[in-house]
Amino acid sequence: MALDNHPNSIEVQAEQLERLSVKYIQDKNWDALGKMLDPACQFVSSQGSCDRAQAMTLMKQMNLGPVTFKDFKVTQAGDNVIVSFWLATTEFRDGKELSPNFSPRISVWKRVDAQWLCIAYADLIAA
Repeated sequence: MALDNHPNSIEVQAEQLERLSVKYIQDKNWDALGKMLDPACQFVSSQGSCDRAQAMTLMKQMNLGPVTFKDFKVTQAGDNVIVSFWLATTEFRDGKELSPNFSPRISVWKRVDAQWLCIAYADLIAA
């Protein structure tokens, strides 16, 4: 997804990137989700950090329920967009249901040609 440089457009489109990536997880559309992730993407959770392949394995086990977002903050640094937000959903990790309450998330997206790819993501939900 390309973001343009209109003042409000970056915020709106960055939020759309986050919503789309979550929709792909809910829909189990792993090919589309994979195309949004840079090969060097790094993920961090309460269980530590992992690479793109390990993160895809974890996401395939989440079985996300309905999702609610709030408090998006977007900043741009050159070819990078940093998005922080709060997310509430039912999700699973290692077969255990995690808290359905809002938890903070942050991601970093880098423009590669005309596409935005996620290069870092932190899921700060308590395990």
